[in-house]
Amino acid sequence: MSERAGSGATPRAPDGVPSIVFIGGTGRSGTHVVARLLGRHSSYENISNEVRFHVDPGGFPDLLAGRTTPEAFAKRMRGRWYRGVALQRASLRGLHRYVERPALDAAVDRFLAAYDGDPEGACRNLFLDLLAPIPAAAGKPGLIEQSCDTVAQAPTLLRLFPDARFIHVVRDGRDTAASRVAQARWLAKPRNLREGLEWWEGRMRRINEGMKAIPDEQSIAVSLDELIDLRRQTTYKRLRRFLGLKNEKAMRGFFRRQVSGGAGHVGRWRKRGDEAFQAEIDGSYRRILDGFQRDGVNGTRMLDRVYRAREGQ
Repeated sequence: MSERAGSGATPRAPDGVPSIVFIGGTGRSGTHVVARLLGRHSSYENISNEVRFHVDPGGFPDLLAGRTTPEAFAKRMRGRWYRGVALQRASLRGLHRYVERPALDAAVDRFLAAYDGDPEGACRNLFLDLLAPIPAAAGKPGLIEQSCDTVAQAPTLLRLFPDARFIHVVRDGRDTAASRVAQARWLAKPRNLREGLEWWEGRMRRINEGMKAIPDEQSIAVSLDELIDLRRQTTYKRLRRFLGLKNEKAMRGFFRRQVSGGAGHVGRWRKRGDEAFQAEIDGSYRRILDGFQRDGVNGTRMLDRVYRAREGQ
C-alpha cells in the first residue's frame, strides 16, 4: 500500500450535513497538530477533544457488529464518553466540553428509540445530532474529528459516512514510542522504549488494515516530521490539495508560527538510555521498517525517508 492521496475535489455533503474529515494515527503521532492546522481554515471546524464513542471499544464498531448492546452503549455515552478522566493527564475529557447534558440525553433517547429499526441510521444521526452543531455555530461547512482510531475503524465509519475523508498521520516510531511512554507515566503499558516500539508497530498494522477499506481518493497519509521540518511546504500543499483548500491567511500564519520543529520534539527517544541501548532501539526500529516495507504498510515510504534524513543516510 502506498502513500495514497485523493483527487483534491471537496466532497459534497447533503444539505445541512457537514463534510467530515477524520484524522487518525497511532496516538502521539501528530494528529492534534494536523487537526489544529486544518481547523484554522474557513472550511473546517476542528473538534479539539477526541469524542471516541464512534471508534473506541464498546462504541459504534462493537455495537454494529453485535459485540455490545444499545443499552450498554447508551450507558457509556451518558458516562465516560460524556465526562471521563484521562488518567495520564489527571484531567477531564469528553463531550461535556461541547454538548449540554439535556441535549446529550435527548440525542441518546432518540438513538435508543430508532436503533432496532435502523441501526446504522441511528448511529449516524447520533453523531450528527451531537457534533454537527459545532461547525454550524462557527459558520463552517465541515468538521474535523481526531480520535486516534478513526483510520483503523474506517470500515465502520465509511458505512455511516461514505463521503468522509481520512488523514493518516505518521511520525518517526522511535519518537512516537518515547512520547507514549512519557504519557503513560508507568500507569499503563508501554513502560519503556522496547514496549513502546511493539505498541507502535501493532497500532500501525491495525491502521493499515483500516486503510484498505478507504477509496484512494478519500485518503492521504502525511508525515509529522516532514510537515514540521523536512518537507514543510510540500506536505502543507499536499494537505491543502487533498481537501481542495485555498491558502488562507489564518491557516498559513498558524503553519508558519506554530507548526515547526519544536512541535515534534524531534529526537526525544535519544534521551533514554546509553549509546548501547540507543543502538538496540535503532536496530529494532530499522527491522520494523523493513517488515513494513515487505508487507506494504501505509506510510512506510515516508517513515523510511525520515529515518534516512535523521540518520544522515
